[in-house]
Amino acid sequence: AVVSTQSGHYGRGKFASTFLGELPECSYEEALGFFLKAEEIAPKAWTRNIFLIGKTYFQLGDKRKAKHYMELTLDQEAVTDDDKAVLEVAETFYRNNFILSL
Repeated sequence: AVVSTQSGHYGRGKFASTFLGELPECSYEEALGFFLKAEEIAPKAWTRNIFLIGKTYFQLGDKRKAKHYMELTLDQEAVTDDDKAVLEVAETFYRNNFILSL
């Protein structure tokens, strides 16, 4: 799922629509619930999920939890190309939203 900042909802992704049909749109709160459930089932198994939890908390205005999950993201080892890409984005997001804003 990809955040659409204009609508405040998670939109449909090309991957999901191609392989899974259409994804339902949902609120940030609903998406956060899905991300947290995935993390509960398989802790730290997918770096992108940890990043999305942090980004969703940020969108919801909970900067303390957002910062915590961004730091968890940055503590992950880059095993896959996706991990590397997520870590680059997370580092920029962290620097722009938590270091430069101090």
